[in-house]
Amino acid sequence: MMTTLENFYFGNINPSEYKQNKDTKKKLSEMTGLLDELKILLTTEQQQEKLEQIDQCQLSLIALSERDAYLEGFKLGVKMTTEIYADTQQRG
Repeated sequence: MMTTLENFYFGNINPSEYKQNKDTKKKLSEMTGLLDELKILLTTEQQQEKLEQIDQCQLSLIALSERDAYLEGFKLGVKMTTEIYADTQQRG
């Protein structure tokens, strides 16, 4: 049986893939519905294009934000592990 670290190395664990909880799914559905409604209300092609640009920008911003949160979480995990290891070395 492979360890977690081995699974991570071989690509069996992808930390960027996660299950969305009910609240996230609900908000995502709500946002999609609002965007669809707005697309109907915007009548010119120029308005539609601007809305599409805003939507793409928002998706990029979300991806960057998730990346940053992942990186900070990983750094925090390493710091905690280092502290635990150092504490174990001092005691023993």
